[in-house]
Amino acid sequence: MKSLIIYESPYGSTLLYAKALQKVFDFPMVSLSEVDKINLNHYDLIIVGTFVFSGRIFKSIRINQLMNHYSEPNWVLFTVGISTPNLTNFSKMLKETFTERVYKQLATFHYRGRIASKRFSLMYLASKRMKRQPGTSLDDVILGPEEWHLLDYHGGTAEKEDLKQIANMVEYIREMAQYIG
Repeated sequence: MKSLIIYESPYGSTLLYAKALQKVFDFPMVSLSEVDKINLNHYDLIIVGTFVFSGRIFKSIRINQLMNHYSEPNWVLFTVGISTPNLTNFSKMLKETFTERVYKQLATFHYRGRIASKRFSLMYLASKRMKRQPGTSLDDVILGPEEWHLLDYHGGTAEKEDLKQIANMVEYIREMAQYIG
């Protein structure tokens, strides 16, 4: 099975998950900005990693374009957010983000990123906004300029325990390998 990992990780945590996945399978990895140099139809499986914040999947328009243009490969999407994944309504976000065809054939996994303790001011401000936006999690609360500045300045991370959560995606990919050439 010829596979590729594409990632978009301006804050760092998604890249940590992509590297953990690469360590398991030894698939080549490329950033989303470099993907135009590659014919994706040469792959059987493409895994895309990005992050969720402020109620959106980062670079989702570009990812949706790729998935619509290259319909031959099987696609897996994993997202990383700072909220515990079961607190965020990903199905709503995915339906609003991707075309119906892409949404129906897309396997998705959601993982947790972290903000280190020195970055608590970002979490504090985001949680204050969350209280004013009922029904939201830290992943889908709409951030203001101050919160975006803090995220840009401090970035994100993932802990070893978090990275072990990719086991469900690893199992899914291994099962897919049985059915793909």
